[in-house]
Amino acid sequence: MQLRCRLRVPVGYPASIQSDTGAGEGVLLDLSPAGCRMRSDIVMNAGAYLTLQIAVAQEPTPLAVEVSVVRWCKDGNFGVEFLRYSQGDRERVTNLLAALPPTPIPAHPAHAISTLSAVGS
Repeated sequence: MQLRCRLRVPVGYPASIQSDTGAGEGVLLDLSPAGCRMRSDIVMNAGAYLTLQIAVAQEPTPLAVEVSVVRWCKDGNFGVEFLRYSQGDRERVTNLLAALPPTPIPAHPAHAISTLSAVGS
């Protein structure tokens, strides 16, 4: 499995989805400049190509991703890679992500805490 090169930010943006097999609605669960994780009633298969219209709060026009591809599907969620944005929307996504509040980093589990100690004098 290839590791993700960009962190995703948790969001809850509604989106209109258009695929070769039909159209429907979904919700973005997280977002990065390169893709997102979504949930939808529409049955998706890895390799399906999509067009997305993403509604962002306080934005008058939706973000448009002209071409994206489903990379994985599991438990009603699916991962989408953005291949081509509409004019200017890549910059809008980058600016939007920069303005979102940082998310807390999960605490390390107890077994991951270092057992090293300083040598006393």
